[in-house]
Amino acid sequence: MKHTSIYLSVDLESWASPNLLEYIQMSDHDIKILDNGHIKKSALECLRILKKYNVKLTFFIVGQLYDWYPEVVEMIANQGHEIAYHTHAHDAATDKETLMRSLHQSKRFIQRFKPRGFRAPRLSITQDCLALLKDYGFTYDSSTYGPYEKGKKITGMVELPVTSVRGIPIGSGFFIGLFGKKILDVYRMLSHNGNSIISFIHNWQILKPEKPSFPTKKYLFTHPHYLPYTVDCKSRFEYIVKNSKIYPMKNLLQ
Repeated sequence: MKHTSIYLSVDLESWASPNLLEYIQMSDHDIKILDNGHIKKSALECLRILKKYNVKLTFFIVGQLYDWYPEVVEMIANQGHEIAYHTHAHDAATDKETLMRSLHQSKRFIQRFKPRGFRAPRLSITQDCLALLKDYGFTYDSSTYGPYEKGKKITGMVELPVTSVRGIPIGSGFFIGLFGKKILDVYRMLSHNGNSIISFIHNWQILKPEKPSFPTKKYLFTHPHYLPYTVDCKSRFEYIVKNSKIYPMKNLLQ
């Protein structure tokens, strides 16, 4: 089987981080209790699969994980994966003050791992936030969708957009849930002329949490587009890892 080269990353965050006011207002302590160790278990499961196939990739990690389980982030780094940043607690990166607070809360994480890459939750970011990240030593951002253009910069930051085609965000974890293993056929089709495929998946898609309070049946009824995110994607993730040549995002800077 021909292997496809892709830049697949894992957004490592608690499942209890949806963009809903009741969760946004929760303290780190309460989110940790609600998460019930799932972020650690799912991270270890990701590492198990990646180690099985000797694959190294990029983890975009929320800083709160380093506060909760520092040994997990150390393990990710020690196994040769790139450590990138995903805000402190899945915070929005749509205003400078919120991002500055997030960076301050993640001071220990940032000083320890000196991440070069950043991805905003919901892939939404403003130019003043990009400028702030540059001041903090970040060199690339992956908070947009679009085709990859080598060397493209926005506000001094190299932009590595998640792959989209005609406005369809095919590199999103949504489409791994929707298409299953067939997503690799889509990646192959899009990369046949040498295009770089940039995609991501969440840890909670790879290992599903037990009895989560989100999403509720009511939420799914009113937001049916969320259904692909509820699919167990462990076998799909392993299939992609096994049958692709996967590289860390930082390799695109070379």
